[in-house]
Formats: sequence, structure tokens, C-alpha cells
Amino acid sequence: MAGLRRFVLAAPVRATAAPADATARPPAPADAEALAQLLLDAYRGSIDDEGETLDDSRAVVAKLFAGEFGPMLWSLSEVIERDGRLVAAALLTVWFDGPFVAFMVTLPTWQRRGLARAGLQRAFNRLAAGAEPWLRLVVTQGNTPAEALYESLGFLPVAAPPLSAA
Repeated sequence: MAGLRRFVLAAPVRATAAPADATARPPAPADAEALAQLLLDAYRGSIDDEGETLDDSRAVVAKLFAGEFGPMLWSLSEVIERDGRLVAAALLTVWFDGPFVAFMVTLPTWQRRGLARAGLQRAFNRLAAGAEPWLRLVVTQGNTPAEALYESLGFLPVAAPPLSAA
């Protein structure tokens, strides 16, 4: 969408209390189709909806898995299933020379249940076991729920110019 402004945020990596989720697991290449559907459904009607089709979402997942958004951090990422369907995902790559949340998505019917918060908290815990000092992500200005979540988890704007949608 023309005119949207996206900002890079960063939070210090620290271990934090995070609820366990028996259905949370690392993503796998076999999840490609389910992830494409999740991305399409999660963004539909949101500020980040650019009219993508399922084929567009498939192409994004293929690029993600191929490392075009930075090398995929498979063991630090997670997907969450409910009733045999992916309902949320925290997908991390390497960008800005460190871990980056490439996609943080939740199906609308599963939002406001703490899945995104818990997924990010578990990602912080996995990162805290290593030597990474920061976790970064990009948020679209005006995505109020995401902005509030990220702020509550300690994410702050980094000293870089905002990223604008082309």
C-alpha cells in the first residue's frame, strides 16, 4: 500500500517467563502450504493487506525458506497448531547482522489470546541461551495491536530511517 511507513524496532534479548504450548514447534519445509494460507488469512483486511493472492503468499513463503529475507533460523522460529491448522507463527531470520522477526502472524479468530506474546517470549528465551543481544522486527505504523504488543515486550525504534512501502 502506497504511503505506509514501516519502522525497525529492537528489543534486548533476555530470558522471560513464557507459557508452554504443547502445539508450538519449529516450522518445517512441509509447512509451506499451511504457512502460505496462514499469511494470507492473517493479513487479509489488515493495514498490511496489499491484495495478495494465495499464489503471492506461496511465493513469499518460498522466498522465506530460500533465505531471501536472510537465513532462516529454523530452531528459533515456531508455528502453533490448533485442530490440525496453523493458527500462529513467529518466523525468525538473520537480518541487520542478528536475529530478526521476519513474520509474526496470528489468524484473526485466534488473536487476543496471547499466542503472539508467548511466541515472542519463547523466541527471546531461545535467543537468551546464545549470545545474541538484540531481536529486531519491522512494524507498520498504524498497526496498533502490533505496536502495543511490541512496546510491551520492550521493543523500541532503532536509530535508522523508517522503511517505506514501495
